[in-house]
Amino acid sequence: MDGAHVCVLRMLSLVALEYLFGLLVLVVFANRYVLGSLLRLSDRRTRDSFGEDPLVWPTVAIVVPVYNEGASILRTAESFDALDYPRDRLQVLFVDDVSTDDTGEHLQTVAASYGWMKVFRNEQNMGKRLGIKNAVLQSRADLILSVDSDVIVDHGALRTLVRHLLGSGADAMGGCVFVSNADQNWLTRMQAVKYWIGYQFLKNLENTFSHVMCLSGCLTLYRRSALLAVDRDIERRSFLGDEVKYGEDRFLTRKLVERGYRTRLCFEAVCFTKAPASLQNYFSQQLRWRRSNIIDFITAIPFLARFHPLVLVHYMSMAMLLFFYPLMLAGKVARLGFVIPMMEHALLVTVFAAAYELRKHKLPEMARTSGVWFLSMAFVFPVMYLITTPLALATLGTTSWETRGPQRKRQPDAQTAEAVS
Repeated sequence: MDGAHVCVLRMLSLVALEYLFGLLVLVVFANRYVLGSLLRLSDRRTRDSFGEDPLVWPTVAIVVPVYNEGASILRTAESFDALDYPRDRLQVLFVDDVSTDDTGEHLQTVAASYGWMKVFRNEQNMGKRLGIKNAVLQSRADLILSVDSDVIVDHGALRTLVRHLLGSGADAMGGCVFVSNADQNWLTRMQAVKYWIGYQFLKNLENTFSHVMCLSGCLTLYRRSALLAVDRDIERRSFLGDEVKYGEDRFLTRKLVERGYRTRLCFEAVCFTKAPASLQNYFSQQLRWRRSNIIDFITAIPFLARFHPLVLVHYMSMAMLLFFYPLMLAGKVARLGFVIPMMEHALLVTVFAAAYELRKHKLPEMARTSGVWFLSMAFVFPVMYLITTPLALATLGTTSWETRGPQRKRQPDAQTAEAVS
């Protein structure tokens, strides 16, 4: 085959790849932003008035896995103390996963300041999912609220979550997560807008069919019976022989969906988390999330028939886009340089920045910034995709570069938790 034929074949391959990429983008855009938004408008379960206060509020256990959070845990505990929920129906369990900094001292302060909150310390580091699992087994509450240890929960969030969960018949109800350090620097400002867009647009289609595929551990309410049903799935999680400790929120949610449980998002229940303020921490977070996405798509293949058909189309198109998008970007950069891809992303980013500006007045001041900062995503988004997807594929079996750091092996015969207060 001569050089001319090779060039023609390469051109045809590139055209086919670009055509496939364009089709994937169209499917994802139509499902996620157009159909999803229309379905949300027609779904009465997403409205403020949905659900009524129960005659007797169910008991709720707030489970907080903690690792090296330092003094920020004090603000989390303070937000629990301010929750608008019957105190006699509420308990709080902090689970210290063998922190190596001064977190233990701050947890002792929490226990001393709020006598109704309990603090436990694991015998050895075991990761988030097993920490939650063991806390669930120790509690007898009707509902379990998972909260990350750097989160500030809005005072009305729990009452709203309970009302929506009971009214909709859901088995897991997530809240919206916004950024508490929105104006710290350009990176947190960009993420503040990104978080808002993520919760306003990205899960609407899944939510309509009670098939939300990832509920954040920052704020999600579960029926205890549903968590017990996936207890064995949570106990054993590995990929290619390696234990996996990242992407645990996504893994837990998907297992619930696979077993027929209903997972939903409540737009009125909110909490606030710290966004990474340095490029190193941001990159580490994005790499961890990318690994989680890849493993989730791969390990879900045997269970795809259990997903709602429309959710399945959306799920598979997102999976294919995850792998093809970096290839498409690399091809464009090689032929046209980086300016054209950045300009294409800038058009879409500008639309979302404008939408944020129109609605940001509903956010508290700490979570609010200028939508102009989101324009930096036109550069950051393609760069992160080009770097993190190949790197995530190459490091699926590692726990390095995690926010929690390298993990120690869990000893199966050791006692799981030790009460310290």
